[in-house]
Amino acid sequence: MKIRPTIEEACVKRAMRQAARRATVATRKAASAAHRDGLHTIASHLRQMGADEKTATAIAATLRKKVTPGIRGFALKDGVRRSCTRYTRGQILAALVVYKPRSDANKAFRTLALAA
Repeated sequence: MKIRPTIEEACVKRAMRQAARRATVATRKAASAAHRDGLHTIASHLRQMGADEKTATAIAATLRKKVTPGIRGFALKDGVRRSCTRYTRGQILAALVVYKPRSDANKAFRTLALAA
């Protein structure tokens, strides 16, 4: 005959499973954040360098053709996950060296970003 645990024992075991699961998830999220640290989309790198939204998106569209392959990832936009590619700061700077902008705003930002 199988002996079933009491209600108190079942509650304790459930709490232990939940705590173990929370610890596992926290460890995985920390490892993911450490791996992702420094990996951003092209436009977010450009915004961090000081570009406004319009300039960042304009330059990012061109740099996607010039940058080396990045790491596939996801970004949240309006609560929806969408796929994106993430790059390191070095990859973005290497692409900016090759980039030849036409507009004055993009030229000014390129010189500013490469000087820093």
